[in-house]
Amino acid sequence: MGDKLTSQLKYLPTNPGVYVYRDAGGQPLYVGKAKNLRRRVRQYFTGRQVGRTALLVTHIDSVEIIVAGSEREALLMESNLIKTCRPRFNIELKDDKSYPYFRITVQEDYPRLEITRRPHREGSLYFGPFTDVGSARETMNYLHRAFPLRRCKGPEPGGRSRSGRPCLDFQMSRCTGPCGKEIGSEDYRKIVDGLVDFLKGKGKKIARSMESEMNRLSSQQRYEEAARLRDRIQAIYSVLEGQHAVGDPGDNLDVLGYGASNIITVMVCLFIRSGLIVGRREMVLSGQFGAEESFEAFISTHYRKDVHIPPRVLFPIGLEFAMEHQEVLSQIAGHKVRIQKPFRGKGVGLIQLANENARQALKSNEAKRSEAADITSEIAHSLGLPVPPRRIECVDVSHTSGQLAYGSLVVWENGDLVKRDYRLFSIKGSLTPGDDYAALEEVLTRRFSGSASEQLKVPDLLLVDGGKGQLSRVERIVQDLPVRDLPLAAISKAKAAKKREGSRAVDEIYIPGRSNPKRLAQHSKALHLLQMLRDEAHRFAVNGHRKKRTRVDLLSTLDGINGVGPKRRRALLTRFRSIEEIKAAPIDDLASLKGFNRKIAARIKEAL
Repeated sequence: MGDKLTSQLKYLPTNPGVYVYRDAGGQPLYVGKAKNLRRRVRQYFTGRQVGRTALLVTHIDSVEIIVAGSEREALLMESNLIKTCRPRFNIELKDDKSYPYFRITVQEDYPRLEITRRPHREGSLYFGPFTDVGSARETMNYLHRAFPLRRCKGPEPGGRSRSGRPCLDFQMSRCTGPCGKEIGSEDYRKIVDGLVDFLKGKGKKIARSMESEMNRLSSQQRYEEAARLRDRIQAIYSVLEGQHAVGDPGDNLDVLGYGASNIITVMVCLFIRSGLIVGRREMVLSGQFGAEESFEAFISTHYRKDVHIPPRVLFPIGLEFAMEHQEVLSQIAGHKVRIQKPFRGKGVGLIQLANENARQALKSNEAKRSEAADITSEIAHSLGLPVPPRRIECVDVSHTSGQLAYGSLVVWENGDLVKRDYRLFSIKGSLTPGDDYAALEEVLTRRFSGSASEQLKVPDLLLVDGGKGQLSRVERIVQDLPVRDLPLAAISKAKAAKKREGSRAVDEIYIPGRSNPKRLAQHSKALHLLQMLRDEAHRFAVNGHRKKRTRVDLLSTLDGINGVGPKRRRALLTRFRSIEEIKAAPIDDLASLKGFNRKIAARIKEAL
């Protein structure tokens, strides 16, 4: 411990506040909060430290103290400083994921059921979150069969058809036809109330009530109505079969579990709504972190304004700043939120369930990392790399005769695709048809010298979709970038090799300093990983290119309509995804857009 640090430790206050450890160069190493700064900061330098804490202490040169007016103020100050300084020893838990919710627009005369990722429209009811949008859509399809609400967009029925005429959904018995006045508002509200009760955990009660009604209709020889009700009952049971009740119908809470080893830390959050587990969220951290530090990072990162915060959040340990977190979360949520460590009853069982999920996730991730280590060791050996590439980036380019070109960057790290680090580059320069080399140069220049270079780590291997020519060009490009020693490789499809050698030829790997391609075994896991990354980069680039082409086609179609300038075109592009959607939209929907009126809407409909 240096003289400067020793002197600083003598005069620490006992107030609540924030401390910032810095290295000899003045860079922040770690930001923490404390109710008593003197006691908390001195703990780092007394006794025997282990793991990351021991490594942190060896780098500390000085400590900066910021006294807060209250413990809650210290909590908020710590969160802001971590986001601003991004210290290397703090947990970097990125959770920018938005979760799908079911939304029932009960404020409308004829409500709809839809999926949204923005659960804050006034007056609507929300159920969720769900962690798998595919499963959520599948469940919604069953719910639409069980509770045939309208599917047309907009606050009024008839978004898909002319006013007064039922749409195709009604003719297929997928909707009750409010747009054609086939059902009254009271009967429609009964279906809505049934859906709400079902999502609140009363599904079995609703199914029994429907079965009684079906038997009554059957006894009156109203067989068609009874058959429709039978189909709805079957849809309800299809949803109930996939649900696991762990609490009472009124239980809405999140439950956290924790597991850690020497190399990774795992947290699992179970989302329990109406007594049912509707989803889970798994968060994996590289390195060994303590439970309280991990949970503090989870609270600060996961619970945002666009995330539904339940009335209760259960943790397996007590948190020092639990009361302060409760205040902050209650303010964000707009209702009282309690953070608890249960000691008895169902809460203890839920914590055990979450911890068991975390332990299983820990085993699974350790196995995945072990397999990834074997594969990267094989790649390093085969390609002559100095170290196994824990992080691999792959680039590709997609365009149509040099127009609307897009470059993609996809990332793989420690056994997983890191989709938050994906980047899509719109090529700004005009390309000569087929000039992929110029596009690659722009993509790599922007990746390693633009804003992406500050946001992303330098990879251990850069993979290019292409052959010897692409690799040679990339070698020249990186010499002018701040990554001159970056390991490179290119993967070429086996089309040319198959012409020479027949159907047994495999994809070829080109590496610097070697004139002939490297051949990996056809069943090599290393080859499969490189092929997967090449295909993923191609998919990502092609998708970006197609979206741009669709947008340009839409803009060209709108050009020439009198009164529709750049601002109105942008408004239409924001609201609708295609010309077909604009054609199908009622005039009232078009007229309701900002800057539009019925005259402009009618002119657009007439032109299309």
